[in-house]
Amino acid sequence: MYDPGRWFAMSEWGTTDSQSVLGKRTAWYASGGYRIGKFTPYVTYARTKSDSNTSDPGLTLSGLPPPLAGLAAGLNAGLNASLGSLVPVQKTISVGGRWDVAKNAALKLQFDQTRLGAGSPGTLINTQPGFQPGGRVNVFSATIDFVF
Repeated sequence: MYDPGRWFAMSEWGTTDSQSVLGKRTAWYASGGYRIGKFTPYVTYARTKSDSNTSDPGLTLSGLPPPLAGLAAGLNAGLNASLGSLVPVQKTISVGGRWDVAKNAALKLQFDQTRLGAGSPGTLINTQPGFQPGGRVNVFSATIDFVF
């Protein structure tokens, strides 16, 4: 973070690497803004992606009788389809403003547009029936921060 007074810039980068369904992931953001009296407009760009292919060899098919081998192959395909759907890929641009309405309170308005990678649910959880991976998600938020 760099904040000489009138303006500021900050950024953060992180990665995880695990031997689990999470695999290896990278995320980062960069943000900046400019203070104009009690008002501070800002912009942020963020990105997250999976750096590994999340898959599993599944059940061993050799030695299984043909009817069971077909069933096991179907289970393996279903497992890898599920694991592949967990891959978070998204890019988000945020534009917002902060207004210091009092010494101990600030009003914040922000608009986020997130573009999900092709076939990815991004970092969304609890998706509902009919949700289509990929596409865009728009969010508008309004908050009041205060210290007491």
